[in-house]
Amino acid sequence: MYAHYKPLRNYLRGFHLWSALGTVYAYMQRIGWDHDLPPRLENIPLSLGLSPMRSQLHGHLVELMAREIVLNCQLRPGKPFNSAKPAFTTMSMIQKLEDRYWGAHDNRPTDILLQLSRLAFQQFSYQSPLATGEVARFHKLYAHPRVAPMVEALFGMSTDELFQIIMLLIQELAEGPAPPFAFLAEADPSIHEPVKALRDRIAKSAGDLRAELAARQSYGVNWAFSFNPMREYPLLHAGNPDSVMCPIPTMLVRRLTDGLFFDLIRSDDQFGDAVGDAFEAYVGSVAAHLGGDWLERHGEAIWGTPECKSVDWIMSDATGTLFVECKMARLDIASQSEITEQPPLAKALERLAKNIGQLYATLTDAMAGHYPHWQDDGRPIHPVVVTFYEWFYFGPYIHTTIAGLVDAEFVRRRLDPELLRRYPYHVCSISEFEGLLSACERAGIDPILSEKASPEYRQWLMHGYLADRHPGSISAARGAFKDGLRGLIHLRTRLTA
Repeated sequence: MYAHYKPLRNYLRGFHLWSALGTVYAYMQRIGWDHDLPPRLENIPLSLGLSPMRSQLHGHLVELMAREIVLNCQLRPGKPFNSAKPAFTTMSMIQKLEDRYWGAHDNRPTDILLQLSRLAFQQFSYQSPLATGEVARFHKLYAHPRVAPMVEALFGMSTDELFQIIMLLIQELAEGPAPPFAFLAEADPSIHEPVKALRDRIAKSAGDLRAELAARQSYGVNWAFSFNPMREYPLLHAGNPDSVMCPIPTMLVRRLTDGLFFDLIRSDDQFGDAVGDAFEAYVGSVAAHLGGDWLERHGEAIWGTPECKSVDWIMSDATGTLFVECKMARLDIASQSEITEQPPLAKALERLAKNIGQLYATLTDAMAGHYPHWQDDGRPIHPVVVTFYEWFYFGPYIHTTIAGLVDAEFVRRRLDPELLRRYPYHVCSISEFEGLLSACERAGIDPILSEKASPEYRQWLMHGYLADRHPGSISAARGAFKDGLRGLIHLRTRLTA
């Protein structure tokens, strides 16, 4: 299988690493932030004004190109990689290599549905550019009273200071791929070392990163899907950590938001519970913000001995009721991408099935009249698992796999399977849930979720369903708290003193 890879390796070996990474930066700025490209980097479709997607400029291909550039290009001067020809040649070779590895996979008929799911994980995130609202969501999560002290203990700075740094770096990276950290010149000296420690945590020399990439490289059906260490180390340098380059700015932002989850979970064994509480509180604050007077809300209740807990949130309008279970539930990279004898995604879906079983167990308690804060009033009930992270919950592979796992979970918990028919469940991410609430304000909970549960839309991604049947709902709700970031940049901290 390595023989299929060698032409790509050999093609890249003559080029200069740093000029090639500068080209990656320019393309990612075009895809992620809609920045103009230098004319020399435009292929004919781009020069004619076509979109990146229609011009065969895809984020996942640029990311793979960046990985292969670090693996194979010259650390010292080589041929310049600063025009459209070598870039689009490389991306074309990558695409053909992906197809060739898939074509050589012996279990294609068995794995085709899994392949479609992992393509979604690989590509969809680049089709929805990183929004301010997504950064704001992480700020709310890490600023929660249980989580904020953990952030400060690990990084030596407050959550507000951390997110000021993110915003300042976004500003610097809009000007070029080498952030100078110029904001430190005006900052209080006491924060200099924490900022440098944070930088060093997410930076590697090109040589060290090359060694790590080589150790993770595989040749076969998982070649394009193995974890890219550039996600963990989005800053590169040539040996001097005070002079770094960031070829993929959105990767840096994700490392300093999403990626901090792993730093924190490794540093404090209480973080998992704390961030779960933070997410539950965030869902409630979103419901209060978007629900206004039309959405009745009940938070989690605890009663009895031994202690019993209700569902996390009950939300009702005139047409129906949501039973909402909030789960941080994230997929690791292997779960998203690897095809193996026992696919990690199937194992991850077992956890999600347990969450769904838990939701129906609490619903059973509620329907039996055990809840101290809510009684059934006959309005239609719709159970919903809301995940903080995007699972791209759609299509036959995920739905068929989950259905079998949920059936087994019902047997294990001795739940009435009739509940699944009477109250079909939904799974959506928090960004989709925000859009769902926006749509429900106009159309009502029951009409929307009854239609979503119908055979026509059951396997659709919630985002796709809302875009089709309730256009504008996602964008209307996007960034419910993004205004908080505007005030954050002017907040007096050690960075703005």
